[in-house]
Amino acid sequence: MLDFKELSEDGNELELLIREILLVKGYKVNWSGKGPDGGKDLICYENRKSDFLDDIKTWLIQCKHKAKSEGAVSISDLDDIVDSCSHHEAKGYLLICSTYPSSKVVERIEGITNNSKLDIECTYWDSVRIEQILSTPKMWSIAQRFFPKSSKNSSWELFATSNPSNWIANYRGYYFHLSNRIGSTVDWHFESIDKRIQDINKIELPKEHFIRIRAVWFNDKSGEYLWFLDYMHPYNQEPKYRSIQIAKELGDGYALEDGQFYSFDVITRSYSMYSDHYDKDHYDYYEPFLYNYQNGSHRELDSEKRNISWSDELALEKENEKLRDDIFNRLTESVQSLEILHLAHSTNCQIEKIHKFYNYRDWTEIVEKVELQRDLFFTVLFVLIVKENNRQKFFDLVRFFPQDGFPSYRLTNAIITTPNFETGGSDIDLDDNEVFELELSIPPEMSHNSYNVRVTLNTYMEKFISSIEKYKSS
Repeated sequence: MLDFKELSEDGNELELLIREILLVKGYKVNWSGKGPDGGKDLICYENRKSDFLDDIKTWLIQCKHKAKSEGAVSISDLDDIVDSCSHHEAKGYLLICSTYPSSKVVERIEGITNNSKLDIECTYWDSVRIEQILSTPKMWSIAQRFFPKSSKNSSWELFATSNPSNWIANYRGYYFHLSNRIGSTVDWHFESIDKRIQDINKIELPKEHFIRIRAVWFNDKSGEYLWFLDYMHPYNQEPKYRSIQIAKELGDGYALEDGQFYSFDVITRSYSMYSDHYDKDHYDYYEPFLYNYQNGSHRELDSEKRNISWSDELALEKENEKLRDDIFNRLTESVQSLEILHLAHSTNCQIEKIHKFYNYRDWTEIVEKVELQRDLFFTVLFVLIVKENNRQKFFDLVRFFPQDGFPSYRLTNAIITTPNFETGGSDIDLDDNEVFELELSIPPEMSHNSYNVRVTLNTYMEKFISSIEKYKSS
C-alpha cells in the first residue's frame, strides 16, 4: 500500500503527482492561479472524439492533502465548486484526496452533477483510486518516484485484471505480471517467487546494472514456471553477463527446491538514464509482450538478436570449458613440478555431467557417452607416488595444504593389493606404501548448483597452487 504521508505536507507534491498522471494519460494540463487554500489548481483539457464533431472539455482539478491527519476532506476544505468552475469556464470538476471525502462532500459532488441546470460534471479520486491508477505498468514508475519507500515494501500487493488467471504484482520493489495457465488461485506462488527473487538479488552486477522482473507465468497443468527478465545496463557499458549466463545461474532447465521446473526468458537491454523516454519499468517493456506474459510463450527475437543469442551460447560454451579446465590444469602442472613425487593420475570434478543422468532409465549408455571416470561429481582427485626417501618432505608439503572445512581435502595412504589366484583373495605389498590419494571435495548437501560447485572448487584449487609455491620457496 502506498503511503501518502511520503508526499510533502504543503500539498505541492500531491499536485505534481496528479499532473504527472494526467500527462502520461495524454491530457494537456496547465496550472491555474492559487486557490483559497494557497494551493495551485490544475486545469485539464480532455479531447473528446465524436463521429459528428470533436470537442474539448475543460476540467478544474483541486487537490486536498490530509494524509498526515488521516482525516476526511470536509465541506469546509472546499471553496464554491460552481463559482470556481464558472471562473475557469470548466464543465468538469475533479476533487483529489490523499485520504477520502466526507459523506457531505460526496453528496455535494453528486448534487452538482445531477443538477442539469448547472451543466457541470463532478467526481473525485480518493487515495484508493489513485493507487489503483498508479498500479499499472504505464504508471508504476511515477509511484516509485513519489513514494520511494512504500513502493518498495516487502509485502505483496496484487491487483486483479479482467482475466481471473492474471494479476499485476508488486513485491520488493519489483512490478510484474503474474499468470496461471488455468487456475485462479495465487497465494501458493509467494514462497517460490520469493526464493527466485533472492537468487536474482544475489547476482553481483556493476553499478547502474540491474535485473527487472517483467512477468512470471505458471503452467499449473505440469508444474512449470517461465520467468521473463530484463538485464539492464548503461548504453556506454558492456553487460557483465550474457542473457544465457543469467538464465543458467538462476537454474534454467532444472527443477528447483519447490519441485517445479524453471525456464528463464532473459533479454539484455541497454538504456540511457538521461533519455526523456527512459524509465526502468517503462510500459514499452510490458505492453508489446502482454500476450507472451499471459500465455507463457518466449518473447520473439528479431534475426539480429537471434544471431547474438546463438553466438552467446557458443561463447558461453567456451567460457564454461575455460572455467572447468583452466585452474585444474594449472594445479596439475603445479603438482607435476614437485621433485619429491610423481603424479600418477589426476581427474577433474565432473559436476557438469550430473544433469545428463536425469532422463535416462538405463545409466550404462550415458556413463559411456559422457566418459565418466569414477564417481567424482563433487571431487577433484590426484593420485601421487612419493619418490624414495622423500616421505618426510612430502609430509612437510602437506602442512602447507589449506584445510578449510568447506570445501576440504582428504589425503589417503593407499595400500596396493594384487589378486592371489591360489587363495582367491589378495596379496598385499607392504613395501610399496608410497601411493597417496589427494581428494579435494565439496559436500553435495551444501551445493547450490553446478556453477556454484565449480566456482567453489576452483577457488579451493587456487589455494593449493599457492600452498605449493610457498612450500617450494620455503
